[in-house]
Amino acid sequence: MLKALQVRNLTNWIKVFTYVSATVLLIANNTFDKLTYLIPILIVIFFINYWRDNFLVSNNKPIHHIWISIALELMLIISISFIDKNDINLLLFYICVSSTTIIHPFRYSISLVVAYIASMFFIYAMKNGFTSLTKSIIPMVFNYGVSIAFVVGMSYLVKLQIREKEKLGHMNDELEQAYKKLIENSAASQKLSVEQERTRMAREIHDTLAHTLTTLIVQLEVCKKLAALDPSRLPTELEKAQELSRSGFNDVKRSIKALRPQAMEEKSFFASVASIVNETMESTNVHITLDNLLSKDIKLQSQIEVALFRVIQESITNAIRHGQADEIKIHIKKDNSSLKLCIVDNGAGCINIKKGYGMKGIQERIEGLNGRVEFSSSQGNGFKTEVSIPYEVV
Repeated sequence: MLKALQVRNLTNWIKVFTYVSATVLLIANNTFDKLTYLIPILIVIFFINYWRDNFLVSNNKPIHHIWISIALELMLIISISFIDKNDINLLLFYICVSSTTIIHPFRYSISLVVAYIASMFFIYAMKNGFTSLTKSIIPMVFNYGVSIAFVVGMSYLVKLQIREKEKLGHMNDELEQAYKKLIENSAASQKLSVEQERTRMAREIHDTLAHTLTTLIVQLEVCKKLAALDPSRLPTELEKAQELSRSGFNDVKRSIKALRPQAMEEKSFFASVASIVNETMESTNVHITLDNLLSKDIKLQSQIEVALFRVIQESITNAIRHGQADEIKIHIKKDNSSLKLCIVDNGAGCINIKKGYGMKGIQERIEGLNGRVEFSSSQGNGFKTEVSIPYEVV
């Protein structure tokens, strides 16, 4: 839309330049007596053209108002040819037919051209006779026809360009609105999913862990009383309390396991990472190199496995979506008492890193495990994510 307006502003400046040039030529080639007639006509022509383009058309006035203004402008242009001998009227006609071609249907311009050329033939015949007209008609048709056809053709190309720019502007506006709506729906859906997960976890804790802990508290109270009243029953009741503790611990483990990604439900950490890498390469043109230096026999804490998996998953998504990368390298290794994860892509990169929801999520997960994460990038040199997590064997 902005570029279309810029094209129209350019044509308006060309109009102003042409009117100024016509004024200068009239002053230079006519006497004062003629100028007292020509200059007012030129001013009237200018205001008619300006009024039509910026008032009638902009406010969607009835078409007959536009036709009247075009006819009036054409008559005033033709009237100049009776006084001026330098074809300044042709220059003014270029403005009239050009603005008509750009703003109105093409048939308007054809009618305008036919009326103007016919009037020029008539005026020539009135001044020089019909015999002279028959001798000069071919040069006149060539001179008028070629120049006017060129102006009309160029104006029509400008019109097509304006239409295309406006169409692209409308499409961009629609895409922006659709994108905003998608983001809003995605945020609402994400918020709903979080609330649903919180509700599910709260229900799980209420139905299992809360009941177990409540029973355990009661059992410990019994043990406390038996220690004073009947110590012989104390070992049996303590055994019951211990069983309740084990049951609660298993409930906690089940709740934690429920938070694992679906991709890791039936697969190991290594198999899950390899799976998401292969699936990405199969569905996109991105080449991913996985350099895993960890032993396959190593067992990591569930929270670490989930965190590393999510970091890899989010980094691959960001590299493709935001960086348009076609090559990603993933490197995992154990370094002393830490696990090291490094993900590098060859995407567009950026000067200033703005942490969105995904990057903040990565940082929160890693810091929650007492680890650290660093993001680095530069324009045209891709993006790099480095993660370090304290290592513990389970």
